Amino acid sequence: MADARFFHRAGPFLLSDIAALIGAEPLPPETEAIAFADIATLETAGPDDISVFSDARYMGALATTRAGAIIVSRKLAHHVPEGSRLVYVADPRRAYAQVGRLFYPAAVPTPGIHPSAHVHASACIGPGTQIDPGAVIGRDVDIGERCYIGPNVVIGDGVLIGNDCRIGANCTISHTLLGHRVEIETCVTIGSQGFGFVPGPAGLERMLQLGRVIIEEGVKIGANCAIDRGATDDTIIGAGSVLDNLVHIGHNVRLGRHCVICAQVGIAGSTTVGDGVMMGGQTGVADHLTIGSGAQIAAKSGVMRDVAAKTVVGGFPAMPIKDWHRQTIGIARLSKKVE
Repeated sequence: MADARFFHRAGPFLLSDIAALIGAEPLPPETEAIAFADIATLETAGPDDISVFSDARYMGALATTRAGAIIVSRKLAHHVPEGSRLVYVADPRRAYAQVGRLFYPAAVPTPGIHPSAHVHASACIGPGTQIDPGAVIGRDVDIGERCYIGPNVVIGDGVLIGNDCRIGANCTISHTLLGHRVEIETCVTIGSQGFGFVPGPAGLERMLQLGRVIIEEGVKIGANCAIDRGATDDTIIGAGSVLDNLVHIGHNVRLGRHCVICAQVGIAGSTTVGDGVMMGGQTGVADHLTIGSGAQIAAKSGVMRDVAAKTVVGGFPAMPIKDWHRQTIGIARLSKKVE
């Protein structure tokens, strides 16, 4: 059960309402009016909880669960003990995520500006927006409706923020246009200068960084990320993309729609990433490359050449995943022979 000090639960909800929300198959009529108070894992669920079975690896927990109802697919249903109350869906994990948001909806902003926040007179603040203590809102900033601006956030001059955005504590945002429904965790820096220097007789001279950052709608950015503004063109984060914690996006990078970028990934300047690309943790991508739509890159890979669309690569330097596995196996065999 979630700790009530940190998470506020809604409900209870009728099973019929839950089923309608997740697009489940029709329920037996006698179960529609049963109410459920919470979600829980198979191990911890009780009769008033709804749980999920989405992977055969959890058959041990399934065998002893006390859950009042279990979300499951037809494919996995034969593993469930007889007598369990089942809710059939095509994708149990996705359905469980939807049920989770039903029981634990996002907090609604409390409209108002804290007295300790500094908001420039020229800034435009939409109705329903909450601005927390210590925030600094610069000249000509435009913040949309129902936004949340956390403590000590600094929003530079001219920044545009769409409706229903959430910006966590201690973020700094400049030279940026944010679309609607963007979620940013704590300690994120967006719009800082990119890493561009030219050697000269007196040392390194910084290149001008005259672009912007454009973050399209529905993007989610984890804690401690850094997204540099463009040098001449813009840095773009496509709609629906998700950045894990500790991701660095260099200047002029164009990240497509619905990409998944895991923790500690670094993408160097002027690289173009297509739609639906997935990058495993600690991947490094060199500059001026093209990563095709639908490509998948294994964790800790070093991408030094273009990656074709819908291919899977891994290793350092990154190569087709089967070649990397063959190489790894070959090296292991050679090391055994040496021993």
